[in-house]
Amino acid sequence: MEIKQASKSLKQMLKRCSSLGKKSSEHVPKKGHFAVYVGHSRDRHVVPITFLNHPTFKMMLQAAEEEFGFRQERGLTIPCDQNIFLSLLDSITSYKLASLSCCVPPFFNFV
Repeated sequence: MEIKQASKSLKQMLKRCSSLGKKSSEHVPKKGHFAVYVGHSRDRHVVPITFLNHPTFKMMLQAAEEEFGFRQERGLTIPCDQNIFLSLLDSITSYKLASLSCCVPPFFNFV
């Protein structure tokens, strides 16, 4: 029950966050992506929505919930150092690419 409520709250927060930049189309993330703000300086990063399923990103979201709660009015803020966040994104991206390469037949492997 608690997980269901957290999932519903997360969906509501993402919906609010995605509507923050609707006044200017240049700030709206492309389809399948969403914006997060990182650290005290609130640097904006646009990440694929598929990252929500990655354990590392889930831990970052949990840290955001613990620090700010689900009612973040100024967008989803990740309480993390900018360099650490970028390193984690790189790790997640590498993980996604590695998991894809195991499923590609050898004749499609262009590396």
